[in-house]
Amino acid sequence: MELTAKAEELLDGGNPSAALKLLSAAKSKTARAAYLKAEALRMLGDFNAACGYYRAALRSPESAGEKARFLLGLAKCLRTLGDAQAALDFCKKAQAAARIAGAGGLLTESRLETALALRAKGDLKPALAFLNSLRARFSSCGDYAAMGYVNWARGGIYRLTGRFEDSIAEFEKSAALAKKSGDEISRGYALFGLAGVCRVAGNVAASEKYYRQAEKIFRGTDDIFGRAYANCGLANALRQKGDLDSALRHYKTADKLYSGIHDRPDLGFVKWGIANILLKRGDIAGALRLFKAARGLFAGSDEMRGEVLSRLSIAYANYLLGKKAFAVKEYDAAVSLAKHHGLCTYLELFT
Repeated sequence: MELTAKAEELLDGGNPSAALKLLSAAKSKTARAAYLKAEALRMLGDFNAACGYYRAALRSPESAGEKARFLLGLAKCLRTLGDAQAALDFCKKAQAAARIAGAGGLLTESRLETALALRAKGDLKPALAFLNSLRARFSSCGDYAAMGYVNWARGGIYRLTGRFEDSIAEFEKSAALAKKSGDEISRGYALFGLAGVCRVAGNVAASEKYYRQAEKIFRGTDDIFGRAYANCGLANALRQKGDLDSALRHYKTADKLYSGIHDRPDLGFVKWGIANILLKRGDIAGALRLFKAARGLFAGSDEMRGEVLSRLSIAYANYLLGKKAFAVKEYDAAVSLAKHHGLCTYLELFT
């Protein structure tokens, strides 16, 4: 069997590490080999490295269909890395290439990615409209995996806008559909969603339970991003529970994993969480330094919730240090930013 075909088989079987090792040994310079390396790296959670290989593949696609596929992969990585506008631009190009190729499946996938990029950018109403339209289409053809993915995306929007009951219902549907289609990784991400919304809704016990279930799914996988997300999320729940030592251990694990894949926005949430532990322990100056570091990691991305959280926390720490005027100004700016993007972050006590 040709090495690239074998690598693709490994990717389809959920073994990106073996696929990447095979492709690296083959030393092929073709666009397809670059694309498969990008896919392996994306599945491993190394989105920055994946972007480079998607761009390399885009230098010489053999067909419009290949071009659409390469563009779509690049868009997915850029969205995850916090560059939603660039993701939207590449989605538009992917849709155009898919139309030329007459590839209906790729066109639909590009539209779904457009909805996710709009959500990441903070354009929640058009994102939800896109998702509702796609959900009806997937439902009519019985595509359980795609239906579950849309439920997951809608759950995230409802959480951001404070519709907790609707969010929980969407994530529960997503988890059930993932289980029905035999996709444990997608079920893990649905559990992440459930854990997150339960936490901000004040149900810390349920949050911890779902994070632990998700962590168990990702623990033995090659998905670095998934493992990092599980540890950061569990740390958040444990911090809210008051188990600060355990929370800190999981934050440190997440810090190492996110740092390894150069995921700055998500690393920002880790720094913010550790800063809150320092704050609870009375180290206000140390907490402030980390809150500022977190804001720096969110800078340049479309992670508005992280920007709002870090600015609110900077305001709280400065107020504790007696800098009232600056604290009030920073707090008002954070609330204004949240309202501008339709977020309720400034109302979250259990975050």
